[in-house]
Amino acid sequence: MTELEFVPVPPADLDRIRCNGHDDFGNPLVVRSAGAGAPLRCCLTLSRDGDQVALIAYRPSSLGGPYAEVGPVFVHADECPGYSGSSFPADFADRRAVLRPYDAAGLMLDGVLAEPGESEGELKRLFDDPSVAVVQVRNVIAGCWNFSVRRQVA
Repeated sequence: MTELEFVPVPPADLDRIRCNGHDDFGNPLVVRSAGAGAPLRCCLTLSRDGDQVALIAYRPSSLGGPYAEVGPVFVHADECPGYSGSSFPADFADRRAVLRPYDAAGLMLDGVLAEPGESEGELKRLFDDPSVAVVQVRNVIAGCWNFSVRRQVA
């Protein structure tokens, strides 16, 4: 069985954005008090009422090319513990998700709509294909990137 790694916005990227006061696309870092339920891409949890968050533009693919989309993501305004879990993030498990597998060149291979509770099984099925290098887990309605998944490197 393939062990998977769940990848949020990398802490080094967040440190740079927080230090610069703007995201990599020039949007100012505006801190707001969040209500409960905003999906945080820094620690792969949902915000709690009163959390200080920022909405930034982020490009999850470092490969470039036509599928290297930029989109909005919520992150904690200050440093947080990040995500180091080895299973599908609990706060995202009961949501519908679009799973987009990409090859090593960054080309999209397929798209799967996963119902609540099905994403982890669908991911394992997608990674049975050796040409899949990474899978992006995305929001169904807005299409926003939630996090990426890749094979765990030993």
